[in-house]
Amino acid sequence: PVSRAGETPISLRYAGSGWDTHVDGFYPDGANVSLTNGTGKGTFGTFAIAITTEFKLDSAVSCPEGFTLKYALVYSAAILTFQDQSQLFGVAPIGRICATEGGQYFGEVSGAYVGGTGRFQTATGDFVSKFDGQFLEPNLDFRSIQGTVEGTVGRY
Repeated sequence: PVSRAGETPISLRYAGSGWDTHVDGFYPDGANVSLTNGTGKGTFGTFAIAITTEFKLDSAVSCPEGFTLKYALVYSAAILTFQDQSQLFGVAPIGRICATEGGQYFGEVSGAYVGGTGRFQTATGDFVSKFDGQFLEPNLDFRSIQGTVEGTVGRY
């Protein structure tokens, strides 16, 4: 995203792990909510990150050859907690995941910052997060994740 007046360009890196819950999330559609936890660093310092996502199988998603499992994002929400205990909230309605039968995956989500706590109480802005990882436990959908976030934060 291009920075506008009053906005700070941000760049973040994060890594962690995640798993699928047994909660049918945003829509009662049989797709369970995933929970991801990790740590990261970037423009505003080090942080802990917690992300919820709900993806659904969607054959219309465009993926490279070999990535036969295609998922469209239903909804995602993230909380970044910084060392000073300030939190930045983000939501994403657009995204995809491409995965192989062997468990390798990559994806991308796009969204907006919708406030927070402390120094981010009135935060606004946009972001794109690109990520990848490996599913390690098929029955629990336990997986690794690492990713980047690029965007802007304003009015914080």
